[in-house]
Amino acid sequence: MSILQLEPFKVVPPKKKAKPLPKARRMEVLRERVRQMRFDAWAAKVFVVAVFTICSLLIALVRNQTPGDPAALENSSLVGLAKAMQQGEISGRDFQSIYGPATQALAWLCTKLTLTRSALDAFGLMTFVFCAASLFLIGGVLLLSERISWRQAAAFYGFSLFLNLFFNAFDIRTTLLLLSAFFAYEIIVSRTVRQRTVWAVTTGLLCFFSQLVSFDLGILSGIVVVLALIAGIALTRNVEVLHGAGAFLATFTASNLALVACFKLTSSGPLMVFDYYNYALEMLRGYHSSMGILWELPLLQTITLVVASLYVLSRCALAIWKAERLDAVLFVSLAFAAIAWLTTALVRSDIAHIAAAFTPMVVILSFLVPKDLSERKEAGVWAAIAIATILAWPSSILAAPKDLMKVASGQVGPEETFRGLHSTRRPLDQNVQKSVTTTDQAGRGNLPLLAFPYDNHVVVGVRRHLFAPVLESNAVSTPFLQEYYVRSLQRQQQAGLEIVYGLDRTDDPMTGGVQAITRTPEVFDYIYKHFALASNDEHADGHYVLRPTSEPPPVVVESLKFETVQRSPDSGLLKLSLPSTCGLVRLEMKFGYDRNPQYFRPSGVEFYLKNGDARIWKGVIRPLELDQKFVTYISPLQPEAFHKVFGGEPIQGLAWDKLEYKSLPTDLLGSKASRVDIFSIDCVDPQKFGVPILPQTQPAPAESPSLP
Repeated sequence: MSILQLEPFKVVPPKKKAKPLPKARRMEVLRERVRQMRFDAWAAKVFVVAVFTICSLLIALVRNQTPGDPAALENSSLVGLAKAMQQGEISGRDFQSIYGPATQALAWLCTKLTLTRSALDAFGLMTFVFCAASLFLIGGVLLLSERISWRQAAAFYGFSLFLNLFFNAFDIRTTLLLLSAFFAYEIIVSRTVRQRTVWAVTTGLLCFFSQLVSFDLGILSGIVVVLALIAGIALTRNVEVLHGAGAFLATFTASNLALVACFKLTSSGPLMVFDYYNYALEMLRGYHSSMGILWELPLLQTITLVVASLYVLSRCALAIWKAERLDAVLFVSLAFAAIAWLTTALVRSDIAHIAAAFTPMVVILSFLVPKDLSERKEAGVWAAIAIATILAWPSSILAAPKDLMKVASGQVGPEETFRGLHSTRRPLDQNVQKSVTTTDQAGRGNLPLLAFPYDNHVVVGVRRHLFAPVLESNAVSTPFLQEYYVRSLQRQQQAGLEIVYGLDRTDDPMTGGVQAITRTPEVFDYIYKHFALASNDEHADGHYVLRPTSEPPPVVVESLKFETVQRSPDSGLLKLSLPSTCGLVRLEMKFGYDRNPQYFRPSGVEFYLKNGDARIWKGVIRPLELDQKFVTYISPLQPEAFHKVFGGEPIQGLAWDKLEYKSLPTDLLGSKASRVDIFSIDCVDPQKFGVPILPQTQPAPAESPSLP
């Protein structure tokens, strides 16, 4: 065609009025558009979950470049659990622990993946794997839940990064609880009987797995699922959910019966059918009565988090009337989980536990992000609550972005860090190794070693067989658990046993200022009577080996007479008839409480030993038996010198003549010891502690005892 020719064009005929599509055709087109929208939303959510999961894993790697101290009380549990499974011992069957077989198996698996196969070297990998497990579970839940949009997922990850959520090894417990709520929702919304049964069985197995992570988590998960199913029946008016509830309960019950049978058939020692449950419940009871900490979060921040929680719960309640029925079911299920998890901060109300307890509330808050920003009032209220929550959050709000920037700037290499978790050696301090490895150890290296009162990591570090009737000795605070501990000691002593005695940790917040001998008097009493120092050498690290005595020497108990100088229901001052240098004091007492200590956190009583008007020692005693008499020990000796009570040499004690006590203050969550009764004061083996004090009518010695 030449350039002079006209270009052809198409003549558009006049537009005719389109005929309306049939109703069936219109519905088909609408469904096609919805499917396309869902695909786009699904792709966006996959992108959000994938990107933020990778970022979170990088942050976890950065933080585990220098992992925490395995000697810390919570961290030493992971190391001890892995070591015990290497020996073929299972938590709940062969020994007791706050954490169950599932936690133990995951810690042991991390040990298997390290180059040295040492639980101490694998501690960094353990914390990373536990954190990664939480992140993958959360990502899976967000992808599986059709009710969570990509915007809600993005809001959730935004809160997680800025508020440091799910970056602690034990945050997997929070994740599993939220997962139980999501699974309960799936039971309720299932369309067929088969689908509902599958979800119910899966939920029962999940709650059972949660129980194997920690016993209290299994209880809370079961409660959340049952409440969610009841609410689901009421909201959907679908009685078919009852079949799902029955399948859930049957699965959970059958799993526990199978566990009991497995423990009974495979146990090498004496084990009653329900010992696992009895000891687990007893540890929870002891935790409630002896591990309490006052609320540490400042008042303004507390009020802010409470207001945010009330906003979240009110929105969940309003969803019943204003939102879609399925949204209401989901948010009510999550609300039950959030309320249940708040109870974990009622006993130990330190900053870390408060942050963990409010985490599910923040998760729900992120899911409540407005879908339509044109509704300015709703969006404004949500934004105000979100900003207030971020500013009031107890932990750092910039740590996660800073850690991510370290990776982006090249300061931390992910490959090198992960390789280090696999191959880095973390040997025990040489001084500790020398203290535990005595010169006459020939033939004793194969004997089991008990770390008391703490320091399980020492046994792991010296590669000895770990013996621990209860892995966390600070949890052995009830007479029932102490009897179990002593029976296990008696059996193992006959087969061969040594004890590494370490420094007490009264300055550690986990102990609450309570001496180990005060918290576990029956255990200490047995060790004191049947074990003695392997040598009298002084060790700078404070670890000493104790060995069984062939003929335990008789223990002398001398009653210290006293008179009451001052007394009120919850405080008093007692004066000894004669001054004493006793370094091992036994007290018989009883605490009464103004509010029921079964429901409120029982407070302790602060004790002072005084020489004249000078205070020479301060300590805390918490009740071993609520509203009953109990006997316990205290010692004014310095922690560095206390090991000498297991030897035969004289100990230079501290002179004291008065005992003062007063009930510790409490908060709204606690119950104050309103009445303190002291029935007797005894000195154990007074001949060990300095020169006996003569009556005042006789000439006193020229030299007075001095501080060690």
